[in-house]
Amino acid sequence: MHSNPERLAWTVLLLAFTTFCVLAVAIPLGVRWYLLNAMTAETTAVTSVRGTVLAEMRKANLPVPITDGSTIEVEEMASIATDSTSQAILTFFNDTTLTLYGETSVRVRQSRAPRYSMGHRPDTIVVELEQGRVRVAPTSRSDLSFEILSPQAVVSLGEGSYSIEVNDEGTQVTARQGQAQLVAADESVHLAAGERAMVNPGEVPSSPLPAEQNLLANYDFSSPLEGVWEVYQVEPPSGAVTTSMDIVEIGNRQALEFRSQGEDNLHSEVGIIQEVNKSVQDFDSLRVQLDVSLERQSLPGGGTLGSEFPVMVHLAYKDSNGNDRDWYHGFYYVPPPEDWLLFDAPDNSSERIARFLWYPYESPNLLDSLGTTKPVYIKYIRIYASGWIYQARIADVSLLAQD
Repeated sequence: MHSNPERLAWTVLLLAFTTFCVLAVAIPLGVRWYLLNAMTAETTAVTSVRGTVLAEMRKANLPVPITDGSTIEVEEMASIATDSTSQAILTFFNDTTLTLYGETSVRVRQSRAPRYSMGHRPDTIVVELEQGRVRVAPTSRSDLSFEILSPQAVVSLGEGSYSIEVNDEGTQVTARQGQAQLVAADESVHLAAGERAMVNPGEVPSSPLPAEQNLLANYDFSSPLEGVWEVYQVEPPSGAVTTSMDIVEIGNRQALEFRSQGEDNLHSEVGIIQEVNKSVQDFDSLRVQLDVSLERQSLPGGGTLGSEFPVMVHLAYKDSNGNDRDWYHGFYYVPPPEDWLLFDAPDNSSERIARFLWYPYESPNLLDSLGTTKPVYIKYIRIYASGWIYQARIADVSLLAQD
């Protein structure tokens, strides 16, 4: 029995009032915290731009094949793999892209966005790169936390363009545009644009090293073409077809658009040329890189002779014997008839890519792939569109040489 009922009543009353006050504050704060921090998992589009790509879903017994030109949606924890004959592009919910080159495998660990519009957490993407080479282009459309996990390091990327390669020797990160941070063995290294770093197994990251130097000027079309790029056009004398070339703004970057309009089944060509006139004799690697988007193509493949593509890259050079030589690579999305030519040689090749999708192309090391006919002196680079009716875009053109 209680000796003081009045004290007990006041105690119960005060406890009830305190509980009410705590709940009156905690519940709104809890709801607010949830609204600000709740995240939702987003799917990722996987497109095969060449060959057959395998996507293994969580809890699935067998991987799903993605054939050339096809796209499927995958959820978190999906694994995507390419072989030596295939390439793929992952497009995340915020338009960030990740390109898988041959013999590459990744796992999408996280792909999340704020659940509510008032959420203040950034979009979050975490990808595990198990092996191979990828090109990453994080977008600036929203706040973004983007991480690449490799067996040796954690790589945090800002808006820009990056190449990351994982092999038995370790991880190499190159910041072409933007800034990156590598963390390994409790040490971190910051990379600015034009720098790269290596991480060997069990070691701290190397100090920033110079990335490949771009031998081209106005490579991103941030300035007018005049004075750097020479423009040329080939049109039928009848005037039935007109060609044009314009710098257009796509997202947060400039691109060059080739276009032909008028009567179909008539040849035309429009392109740009930049004189390089530089020796590459003492370099270890030489690569051509550019982003390509094909919008329209009425002439299938590369024409009957395999020489008319909606985008073609031509590198003119001299070999060690002073001979004039040429390297070509074309892009198309409409397949040709079986009896039409499509070259597949080290010095003259082409590839089919997906329509309407930006494709980041990276050539092999031309100082290796061209063998005894490799370049020692670059004369010029030419990029052009040819065929019948076409519309195509290029961006971020690079001729990268590395000591």
